[in-house]
Amino acid sequence: MEQKWKSRTYREGDEKGLFELYKRVYPESQDDIEKWLKWWQWKYNESPAGKSIIWVAEADGIIVGQYAVVPTLLKIGADIVHGAQSLDTMTDPKFRRQGIFENLAKGAFNEAKTKGINVIYGFPNEFSYPGFISKLGWNSMPRLQVLFKPFNWRNTIKRKINNTFLQTTLGSAAGLFFNKLLFRPQKPPQIDGLVVTRIRTFDERFDEFWPTISNQSNIMLVRNRGYLNWRYCSPQVEFSIFTAEKDRKICGYIVVQHKSQNGMKISNIFDVVAQSEEILHWLIFKAIDITKGESDLLLFSSISNNSYHKIFRRNGFIPLLFIKSGHFCLYSQVTSSSNDFLFNPKNWLVQIGDSDAA
Repeated sequence: MEQKWKSRTYREGDEKGLFELYKRVYPESQDDIEKWLKWWQWKYNESPAGKSIIWVAEADGIIVGQYAVVPTLLKIGADIVHGAQSLDTMTDPKFRRQGIFENLAKGAFNEAKTKGINVIYGFPNEFSYPGFISKLGWNSMPRLQVLFKPFNWRNTIKRKINNTFLQTTLGSAAGLFFNKLLFRPQKPPQIDGLVVTRIRTFDERFDEFWPTISNQSNIMLVRNRGYLNWRYCSPQVEFSIFTAEKDRKICGYIVVQHKSQNGMKISNIFDVVAQSEEILHWLIFKAIDITKGESDLLLFSSISNNSYHKIFRRNGFIPLLFIKSGHFCLYSQVTSSSNDFLFNPKNWLVQIGDSDAA
């Protein structure tokens, strides 16, 4: 059978066709084109690491598939290298199982390689994950582990039990029992001169802060001022950002987002980094303080990191075992022994903010 579609690189003006593809793939979306185009411009064209690489499939002048990677900067060992995140893979429902996914991905990978991008990572959903592994040859890393701290037990239990009396009774009992047994936070140790402050944007002090924490993990996204402002201060997304400061110098920060989901108010810690465990403890303690009055649940998702998880446990977080955590996968275009270093999950610092979740 003759192939009815052709692949090519993105051309300026494709945005309208990509929006129409998005609406066909996600018909439940309520986004209008104006809002979506602002989001698209921010996500694909404004990353401080460069404009995105986008490949599309086209049939009779209509875009029926997309594969995209957004450039990032990665610290790998002692080096800063160009990497990219794979995201927003889409295929028109009428054109699935025709090889579009693999074809566009290979085109994007080849273009990335010509631009010096050899490490690509992604957070595929349950639907696309098998294709990344079996069709594209990605390496599966450990899934993100979700830690949670409940504040409103009745709303949490309500998702599983419909009876109002049982909701109230079990919610109260669970709150009294588990908050005392499992979820009680430990107050962080006193640190003279430490101040935790809410900020709107990341200033030049964060370029000085980055080198002080860049050695905490062998592999991590470069968290400098440019990246943090693009990721967390765009008008397209809304986050609460707090810094830990001492003598006006940045010692750490935490980024929290509040959302309503399935009748619950859920807060997520997207990103938290600090110079010491004591400062990390203070930032998590602050996140608890600002969310406990307005959220039912506070979550943190990351690849298991013993030092981080230890501090979260001190603050009353435990693993959320009944919810599937997100996938994290890697693709390397370098065939060398360095892949052993790259594919070792112990070398990575990965939090949910490193994905494109918003």
